Amino acid sequence: MSEALPYTFGGIKAISLNRSKFVILPVPYEGTVSFRPGTRFGPESIILSSRYMELYDEETNSEPWLVGIITLPEIVQEIDSAPKMMKKIAKTAEKIIEKDKFLITLGGEHSISFPVVKEYQKKYPNLKVIHFDAHADLRMEYEGSKSSHASVIRRISELGCEIFSFGIRSLSKEEADDLAKLKNVHINFAYNCRNQDLIDKAANLPQGNYYITIDIDCFDPSVVPDTGTPEPGGLTWYEVTGFLRKFIESHNVVGADLVELAPSNHYCASSFLAAKLVYKIIAYLTKKS
Repeated sequence: MSEALPYTFGGIKAISLNRSKFVILPVPYEGTVSFRPGTRFGPESIILSSRYMELYDEETNSEPWLVGIITLPEIVQEIDSAPKMMKKIAKTAEKIIEKDKFLITLGGEHSISFPVVKEYQKKYPNLKVIHFDAHADLRMEYEGSKSSHASVIRRISELGCEIFSFGIRSLSKEEADDLAKLKNVHINFAYNCRNQDLIDKAANLPQGNYYITIDIDCFDPSVVPDTGTPEPGGLTWYEVTGFLRKFIESHNVVGADLVELAPSNHYCASSFLAAKLVYKIIAYLTKKS
């Protein structure tokens, strides 16, 4: 009888934090979801699916896991307290960032990105953000919460980070009106970034230290149906990975997250895609180094 795979990203045998280069942090937080619930199951589903990936990456001809990947225990949700949850996430992220590790946070809803970006900005004051999403997430507040998933990019913009958003195809009239005064937010709508056009944008972005936040609903629902608010007209696998490969080759990326997966079951195709996308980011970064 074969040995059971460890409950870690990639089914990789546990190693110490000191020996790792990449840190996977599961954050199953779901406090402000506004349509289909289930993002709290996202991290678990990604990790379960990842245990059945091939750890050899054919595109980069590499075995990225050999550089060291550690999966931390999940951050337990603070019930009905978004501020407490944000503080817990920030405290954990701070410890990892201080050790010069590459942190990949698995959501959970998109609001979890803010405390992580805020901690990264302390180390990289001129931090810039790549943002993949179907939604602009620029509301001043949503349903009475300034910590809403629908406000996360607005909160990050208030930190002063320059933000480059891709795949956007849903925003309110108020968000559209606010774009004129949000000089540090640059939106690339989905209809204007397709195929090679999207990939070509990667190398032309300004240099600097970047954090990448990926809302899984940036993908078209035909590719990823399992998300809270699916929007038609989304991106494809090779559009997103093509952009990421070219961007990582030419820019300095210091951290990343993947959020808003709401799995229909633990082993759905959407979860496997999410796991593979995280591993692709690790592969591109490892190949570059």
